[in-house]
Amino acid sequence: MILCGALTKAFWGRCAARGRRSKADVRERARVNNPHHRGAGLYDLNLALPIISAIRRQEQRAIAGLISRYAGRDRMALEVGPGTGFYTLALAHAFSKVVAVEDSPRMADILREKLAARRVGNVEVINRDFLTLPIEQEFDVAVAIGVLDYIADPGAFVAKLCAAAGRAAIFTVPQRGLWGACFAAASRLRRTAVYCHHRHAPSAWAPGWQCTVTEVGLNTRLTRGLTLVAALEPAQEAARVRTP
Repeated sequence: MILCGALTKAFWGRCAARGRRSKADVRERARVNNPHHRGAGLYDLNLALPIISAIRRQEQRAIAGLISRYAGRDRMALEVGPGTGFYTLALAHAFSKVVAVEDSPRMADILREKLAARRVGNVEVINRDFLTLPIEQEFDVAVAIGVLDYIADPGAFVAKLCAAAGRAAIFTVPQRGLWGACFAAASRLRRTAVYCHHRHAPSAWAPGWQCTVTEVGLNTRLTRGLTLVAALEPAQEAARVRTP
């Protein structure tokens, strides 16, 4: 009887634990509005698709120019949403230290493995939600590429990004237009909301900051580019950089 009671207790305890994990998984899936979290292992393959690769090359050139502008071996960078590290390695070569904040546990693990394989030692990976993470130091540059695609309240996100950045905040957003509408429609098929914005929107999210915006990704005479690459600088920093 004692053995039977113990086995019964263990069985129901295990069932309850599975139920708790299942509910937690459901809550996590509902919370994360990002399809890459649900397929982190396939993220690099997704980036290698021809159309995405072409868009990324244009984006990469614009971002590389911004990174080189603010880079320094005595400077630090904050990267929010590094994913599997598409831009992390470039930041690691350009700055003395990079703190990469990734809220997907699987993405963070893949990034750590990639950095270890390449023996990159100046990147700290933090598996946390950026919006709930206390930022206790000021970075020279804060970068968020592809993150705002899935954030309903960009103002709060950009405000925190700017608060962490002494020299510049660099981020991307999808632009309203034909390609933005196609991106949003395709994302809805994956049960994901994508938020597209007008070209002037980034400057409104950071009052008092100097904003420059570059259109990239399938930008033609007939269509607007898919992506806006925005660079925000504090007014005093922008004036200093532009002074001969």
